[in-house]
Amino acid sequence: MNRRKAMIGWLVYSLAKPIVMQVAKRKAKSAVPTKGKSRLPKVAAAVAAVGAVIGGLAFWRTRSSGDDSPES
Repeated sequence: MNRRKAMIGWLVYSLAKPIVMQVAKRKAKSAVPTKGKSRLPKVAAAVAAVGAVIGGLAFWRTRSSGDDSPES
């Protein structure tokens, strides 16, 4: 590898990087749902919250119903 090829590679990289970043940002913005379009994020959050509460209650119940005295 020589200096000329390294310079050309650096130049291509430095010119292409902003273009790639701009395209990536545009694609990321289009992938995020807007507020008025869908209720799916709210439903998913509610289902996750209910699942977390049920899981917490089940864990708490199994922990509190165990025998506190050590077996010996």
